[in-house]
Amino acid sequence: MSAQPFADTLLDTERQLSCLAAAIVAGEPESLATAASALRLATLALADAGSGLDEAQRHDRQLMLRLRKLAQTLATQRQSLMRRSALVERALGILVPAAQAQGYGQTGPGSRYASPGRPSGSRTGLLA
Repeated sequence: MSAQPFADTLLDTERQLSCLAAAIVAGEPESLATAASALRLATLALADAGSGLDEAQRHDRQLMLRLRKLAQTLATQRQSLMRRSALVERALGILVPAAQAQGYGQTGPGSRYASPGRPSGSRTGLLA
């Protein structure tokens, strides 16, 4: 395999990563999903293209530097998204605390609701 198709595939992957970064900044879920899907396809194509390189092509300094930069940028984006996700979870916990609680309220001793050791309803007198 020639190094040129690999370089073209690498360039496409770099462009898709830039599109993903722009979609993250824009904050539009649809464009983010589209960009993430396109990046995934581009990275799969890059992996396929890279598996066909011979030993001399694998030691091409320029290509390897670009590939390392791509990997570092992708890792940085991933870490940024994980931090953003944690912030969103915290904000949701503050803004909508009921969403963090159970759906049926408190259970157990002292509650109005049934629990494994305490039946509920009018049939309590029928149980032995």
